[in-house]
Amino acid sequence: MKATKTIRPLIAGVSLLIIIALLSRVFWKREVVINWNATRQTIDGFGASATGYTGTMTSTQADEFFSADKGLGLSLLRVRIIPDTVDGDCGCVANSTPYHCVTNAHSQILSGDLQVSRLAAERGVKLFAAPWSPPGEMKSSGSYCTKGAMIGNSANYSKYAADLASFPALLAANDVSIDAISVQNEPDVENNYDTCSWTVQQIHDFIPYLSSALRSSGFSGIKVAAPEESGWTFERMSAAMADRNVAADIGLILGHAYGAESPADIPAGNGRHVWQSEVSGSGNYDGSMQDALRWARSINNYLSAGANAWMYWNLDCGTLQFNHDNNMCLTDQRQNLAKRAFVLGQYAKFIRPGWQRVDVTNRGSLLVSAFKGPSGRFAIVVINESRWPVWNQKFGLNGITSRRSQVTPWLTSAAVSLTAQPPVSVGSNGTALTYSIPAKSVVTFQGQAD
Repeated sequence: MKATKTIRPLIAGVSLLIIIALLSRVFWKREVVINWNATRQTIDGFGASATGYTGTMTSTQADEFFSADKGLGLSLLRVRIIPDTVDGDCGCVANSTPYHCVTNAHSQILSGDLQVSRLAAERGVKLFAAPWSPPGEMKSSGSYCTKGAMIGNSANYSKYAADLASFPALLAANDVSIDAISVQNEPDVENNYDTCSWTVQQIHDFIPYLSSALRSSGFSGIKVAAPEESGWTFERMSAAMADRNVAADIGLILGHAYGAESPADIPAGNGRHVWQSEVSGSGNYDGSMQDALRWARSINNYLSAGANAWMYWNLDCGTLQFNHDNNMCLTDQRQNLAKRAFVLGQYAKFIRPGWQRVDVTNRGSLLVSAFKGPSGRFAIVVINESRWPVWNQKFGLNGITSRRSQVTPWLTSAAVSLTAQPPVSVGSNGTALTYSIPAKSVVTFQGQAD
């Protein structure tokens, strides 16, 4: 009896705390204010990589990934340069046999990757390219397909720059263009696949060779992108950026987010755009909404810090992909989109290249970012990581009105995927909307200012 008397007040106390928590979410919410005229960075897009493909992507699948009308609306694609023309190098990139690469005199690309590139380009996607490794003779291991360190000297720099600078012509011959070439995928990593480490000085010394080779080959408009270190660090580009003459050749700053899903800051680009160009999960496949919320938070945090683009690792984890049984792609093993893909679409479908982020005043528990596009279009992305809904959350529009049109919420949750909800009218003379944000969900409000 004594135990029962002790437990009952405890249960009552816990119940009271739950009620107070729920009431606080209903009555003590703070208005989220979208500050239309406080503009921040320009958004270049959202995307993923295509490496190792077998040439089986259909037009329907391409629409699913790249069409803003029919699918996720991804607007960036990263492809792999295979320097030189050694057939075995193509083989270690391919995910299946038989494999085939399309070549020119100095570089090659897997035929399936080229097919994905063409499908993406036809849908207006911007492409950029990255090498995973220089040719084997330029590495300490002597092999393209294994780990090693770059052997830095003028002869290697000159030949390697020519290899990379030939790649835009190879793509152009197949009706594809690229906007940038990264110096190196993860120059801080040596793992047992086609990886290569570079020193700070080697990257400094190589960049002028690559810039010169691009100009000589007739592709001076292609940006040289700073190397993509694996964990959102930029130490290996420090010497290049500190040298005014070398820094003048760098047009884009790239970094990966492994172990850094929420950045401490964005590197100072001195006018250059900064992209988060690769990250993914590990472990067994998990396409759940809980996993998706992890990536929604990461996207929000990178954009709020000032990044111009955010990309997941790979598009498709079909059965022939190296990553077919884990979390490194936007699909499951049967090429069905995971919830993380739809969450990425909550941004990519609505926030198009050239849009700008605007400031948000937000002291509540929701994660909120906002963006404006041409002709008064706007998008507000709201993330609720809690297992409780947030009822009747008010969003104020500071600097615009939307009196003549309704706002359409699009929702991804455990129950639905990137699905339009009934339109919402904007009250307070077109300056505020109220909406209940479901538990564990991402909502994008698509609107039009007067």
